[in-house]
Amino acid sequence: MKKRLLLVVSCLLAVLTSFGQYVPNNSQAFQFMSLYNPGFSGVENFEDMKLSYRYQWAGFGEYSPKFVNLAFHTRLKKPLDLAYNSIRMSDFSGTSNERVPKGKRMIHGLGVNLFQSKVGVVSSIGGAINYAVNYPLSGKSRLALGASALVENRELDVSEVTVRDPDEFYDYLLRSSTSQTDLNVRVGLLLYQEKFYFGVSYLPLVNIALQSSDLAMEEPFYRGSFQVGYSLPLNRDVTLKPSVVGLVQMNNDLVIDYNLKAYVQNKVWLGLSYRDIESGVAILGFNINNKFTVAYSFELSLGEFRKFDDGSHELVLAARLNNLKRFSQYIW
Repeated sequence: MKKRLLLVVSCLLAVLTSFGQYVPNNSQAFQFMSLYNPGFSGVENFEDMKLSYRYQWAGFGEYSPKFVNLAFHTRLKKPLDLAYNSIRMSDFSGTSNERVPKGKRMIHGLGVNLFQSKVGVVSSIGGAINYAVNYPLSGKSRLALGASALVENRELDVSEVTVRDPDEFYDYLLRSSTSQTDLNVRVGLLLYQEKFYFGVSYLPLVNIALQSSDLAMEEPFYRGSFQVGYSLPLNRDVTLKPSVVGLVQMNNDLVIDYNLKAYVQNKVWLGLSYRDIESGVAILGFNINNKFTVAYSFELSLGEFRKFDDGSHELVLAARLNNLKRFSQYIW
């Protein structure tokens, strides 16, 4: 019975994920914003690498969904003046830098994302390349325009699932081609400065099947996304960072995460999130030193699904490479 239920759930998830339009399933979206909006590429002042592992719905044991994300970002072109490698407060102490031509202060960012997931009998693997141009609007703000190309392969493997009674749908799945590869191209725009950012992205710019399966669905699921964040220092030791991440479905329904993080001496942060899919998230993170960061989050359903859900766990490890000025991660 459990395997039959697994087959049904996995097939439903296959339908939901068969659009070739990958969006990370995680509770720390601020760690992987370039997958929502490629305009985030090149924002950080250092080479940024992150690895996440998510173990979802722990109560399902060996059948629990598992997700892995790996992201790396760097700058292909840095501003002429090293003071502009980051938009921190020290960058705005004078006006001399503003006399540098804007073309010399542009940033070209590059990002690479690799991801893998296993949800019952549904597996997915893929990667994306992001590129963004960050143009200075003034001494304190930039506008970034980015694009990404994402390739994803999804496969439904039911060969190891057996059913007691004859099942026409199961027999159909065994006879069908259940592997599909898709190409998805998306674009994003990001306006940001020292204490604020606002971004929007359009996700189905291109969405085509490179390899079709019998279970393919051609229409994209997400229309776009938006991101808003603000940094609010309370005193020298504590800074609050509220943010919102939203996904717009093709039917114009919204799925929104509301987040609040508190940073203490820029060494420890605590976070709470509410996802309007009726779940809550608690986050604890540490800046171990100027190079390494670790963050753990626990997500629990707050709705009717709670009786089946023992919680979801996610661990993110981050490394800041070539961080000569010892900057911490930006406000997201």
